[in-house]
Amino acid sequence: MSPSPASDGVRSIQRALDVLALLDEHHPTRTLREVVEGAGLPKTTAVRLLATLESRGLVARVAETTYTCGPALLRWVRLADRAWQVSPEARAAMRALVERCGETVNVYVRQGVQRVSIAQEEGTATVRSVVAVGEPMPLGRGATAKVLLSGAPDDLVTTLSEADPDLDAATLARQVASIRETGYAVSHGERELGASAVAAPLHGEDGRVVAALSVSGPTSRFTGERIPGYVEAVVATAHALDEAGLGPVEALL
Repeated sequence: MSPSPASDGVRSIQRALDVLALLDEHHPTRTLREVVEGAGLPKTTAVRLLATLESRGLVARVAETTYTCGPALLRWVRLADRAWQVSPEARAAMRALVERCGETVNVYVRQGVQRVSIAQEEGTATVRSVVAVGEPMPLGRGATAKVLLSGAPDDLVTTLSEADPDLDAATLARQVASIRETGYAVSHGERELGASAVAAPLHGEDGRVVAALSVSGPTSRFTGERIPGYVEAVVATAHALDEAGLGPVEALL
């Protein structure tokens, strides 16, 4: 049986998104060859997709066979920026937490089987932890990921372990259960070697875990002497944000 037009359309959309996903802050441009290799597409398909994306302003040509983001994405960038902004009060609380701990502060949300930072205030140290806001990250590793899992369906742990053989479902489930009891998580080098984090859940008006607040930085600064202070500061700020709310963005969480 030949594929239906609907399934062909979905596959084309997926391929187009795969092409756009190849562009990021580390790769602001991509050659046709890189698109073919990175998206795993036949050259003729890549050429056709790029031509379609270019005609809609979603990619722009900077050389004969080199592409970058197109101007049509600017309106979506502005729209997403407005929709996913935390409130000024939440920003102020994040900055206060940076001043208290000296480390980078992020608010993460869960998107399916991934997590994404929607707000970041960088730490004050020269060497600090910085992530790309809006970039999908693993949900099975790190303090923030496990805090988000504490508010997710239990079967998501199984789904993650099935997709990643290095994740042990029983161990991850125990860690998530512990976080539900303690209200915070600490991790060292789980997502990235030499990086540590302390995280606590943020709750919506209905009591659901809608986001996670974290401080992160080099493991060398997350010592046994400092971690209790970090935990106290993160948990206190999370409780304050539970009372104040994150702003209109909560409607999306």
